[in-house]
Amino acid sequence: MSRPAEQILEFDRLRDLLRGRTTSAPGGRAVDALAFGTDRWRLEREFAAIAEAVDYLRAGSELGFGALADPQPWLARFDKPGAVLVPSELLDVASLIDTAALLGEIFRDTAGKFPLLTERVRSLADFRSLGTAIRRAILPNGEVSDDASAELRRIRSGLARARETIQKALERILQTRGAPAGEDYVTRRNDRFVIPVRASERRTVQGVVHAASATGQTVFVEPLETLELNNRLVQLADEETTEIARILQELTSRVAAERAALSRAVATIAELDSLLARARFAREFDACMPVFTDTATIALEVARHPVLENTLRAQGRAVVPLTLALGGAETVLVISGPNTGGKTVALKTVGLAALAAQSGIPVAAQSARMPVFDQVLADIGDEQSIAADLSTFSAHMLNLKSMLESLTERSLVLVDEMGTGTAPEEGAALAVALLDEFRARRCLVLATTHHDRLKAYASTTPGVLNASVEFDEDKLAPTYRLRVGVPGGSSGIAIARRLGLPESVVDRASALITPEAREAAGLIAYLHRSRDTLEQMRRDLAGQTQRLDQERRALREEWVERQRKRIAELEQRVADALAQHERDVSRALETVKDRELRAQLEKQSRRRMAEARSETRGEVDAAVVAQLSESQADLGVGVDTLRPPALAELVPGARVRVRGFSAPVVLRRRDESNAEVEAGPLRMKVPIAEIVAILADEPAKAMKAGDAAKRASGATGVRAGARPAATRPSGITVHAAAASEDAAAADEINVIGRTVEEATRLVDKFLDTAALSGKPQVRIIHGHGTGALRRGLAEFLSAHPLVERIHAEADDRGGSAVTVVELKD
Repeated sequence: MSRPAEQILEFDRLRDLLRGRTTSAPGGRAVDALAFGTDRWRLEREFAAIAEAVDYLRAGSELGFGALADPQPWLARFDKPGAVLVPSELLDVASLIDTAALLGEIFRDTAGKFPLLTERVRSLADFRSLGTAIRRAILPNGEVSDDASAELRRIRSGLARARETIQKALERILQTRGAPAGEDYVTRRNDRFVIPVRASERRTVQGVVHAASATGQTVFVEPLETLELNNRLVQLADEETTEIARILQELTSRVAAERAALSRAVATIAELDSLLARARFAREFDACMPVFTDTATIALEVARHPVLENTLRAQGRAVVPLTLALGGAETVLVISGPNTGGKTVALKTVGLAALAAQSGIPVAAQSARMPVFDQVLADIGDEQSIAADLSTFSAHMLNLKSMLESLTERSLVLVDEMGTGTAPEEGAALAVALLDEFRARRCLVLATTHHDRLKAYASTTPGVLNASVEFDEDKLAPTYRLRVGVPGGSSGIAIARRLGLPESVVDRASALITPEAREAAGLIAYLHRSRDTLEQMRRDLAGQTQRLDQERRALREEWVERQRKRIAELEQRVADALAQHERDVSRALETVKDRELRAQLEKQSRRRMAEARSETRGEVDAAVVAQLSESQADLGVGVDTLRPPALAELVPGARVRVRGFSAPVVLRRRDESNAEVEAGPLRMKVPIAEIVAILADEPAKAMKAGDAAKRASGATGVRAGARPAATRPSGITVHAAAASEDAAAADEINVIGRTVEEATRLVDKFLDTAALSGKPQVRIIHGHGTGALRRGLAEFLSAHPLVERIHAEADDRGGSAVTVVELKD
């Protein structure tokens, strides 16, 4: 009978890694209970809780249950009728209650940050009154306290008085007798107070002999005078025992009444310990939360076998990760390559990733997408059995027969060394037939082989992919890298030569290779060289693209600076002209002697100057728009050629496009010649002629990094007059009332759950507002997830002209889940 996939893929060793990261016995048992499941909703909820636990640890918090005694022994006692817990077990109950209460304190106000963890803790019952009763009754050393009951306190007070009375009575007897040194003490025998008497003087003391010394020369006598006192002492001791038994019984009954709730508390603590252990594993092994897909497609990026990685770490070595995608039209992957090259490790890595994902364990990979498999079927290793009279070949055939009987389209099949154990031609034919059958069943299959026929089959059959584990021909050693798309050579003769086989034998073996095999090996070598050349070309192209992007950003920044200077110069010239005009008017008014006439002229002059400023401002705005529209050719930005809409269409609230703007704006009000439009927190006055279109239902497009007109205006200098001008997108005048300095921008924005396109649109607007408010830096909260949102935002921010530098937040404030953006002055 074949071994289960969990055993073949060493799933228990993965659980061992997790168990070592728990902090309590219940947590260890919870890890042991992790098993392959197919409930997608439960698995996704479990991984959401693990992601919360990762965030909890990343925030600098830690939570362990090392002080919690194992509750299983005392909980099991209740299975026997009439069981009474001993003081040490009651202290263990109190330890559980203390732990539950502490959890409640820790997660009292964390529902906003850690809702799933908080939800689990809030299910805990309140046992504090029971815990207080146990702590009051049982001392830390396990003794029952005098405060356990008033009756016990009375009994123990009586015991203390009785002991003191007997002690004094016996000491008087010793003094009366004039007992010699060494015999003048009081002791106890058979729970009664006695005095030592020499055997030769036994008759001088009336009483009961309870014992004798080892030599027989001394006897221990209870004098008749203390007989009743000792009887009273024994009676009180019995009463004490009875009262202690009653107290323990009462406490046990209270614990039994809460047994179900206490058991649930144990289960909750075990689950939390297990979640935190898996979070520690995810952090230490850079593991991800898998994403379950509706289609039968598996995609792993930078995946590693965690057990192998843990072993190699101890040796100071690094594991070689693999990246592969399988599914859709291509459901079979045939992996070839030399022995000891990592083919079997590749199978086990994929299989263990599937088992881990469906057991609620983070996958040791950068990202992992896969369906919810109904089963993982594996035929890996030597299944030979002498006892069952099975050869290796027969055992493999029985395993494959069993797979065919149970697999479905939702199964993952892993087969190692297909076609071995029999004649090569027969083995290859059987392997091809089996792969054809697997392919017809539409399940996902990964198989390894040495047969050239299977490599050719994978190259020519639709739905089947070749892959190889790389072999360094120069060093004659495997690199363990998996390369999808090309078959691998066996390199058996090269390996034999490296291992020191006599040259004569190796040369003879080379000469015996058939021409067809030589041609196949040559073709495979050519494919590998071609693949290497293509990869190098791809790397060179990526480098060139990066350099071009840097040059493009530099040109954009240069363009922005040039437009800023042009606009500043234009505004300064206008401001200088208006100021000179005011001075000329003032000098002319000074020549008017008539006071009333001069006052009238000054009033008319101020009114006309205000009108002139307004008209000049509109002319400057139009000139700036025209300047920017013409200058955008520097960046390849097209100029709008649409005709303005009719005046009747320009109603308040309409979304319109303004010449020179990449993003639409909202029309707020208008007159016959000018319109006031709103872009984010800013309101601007533009000529009606610059409105080129009305957008009916089109959503605003994101202002991308290439919207240089907006960037240039964001750096606009002073405008006419002595006051600093408000910032103006695309050079349009911004009214100071609309761009109120009191409208402070937020310090952070949360884009978790957004697509990259949505997030960049929101962040672009957010950065504009922050820059207008003079913020030196802001925070963007994007979470961890698959990392796609973080990478997309990083690429966008790197090209943004308002951004000086970006970096991850400090670990105690969110770490890589938050990006800090430092803005340019």
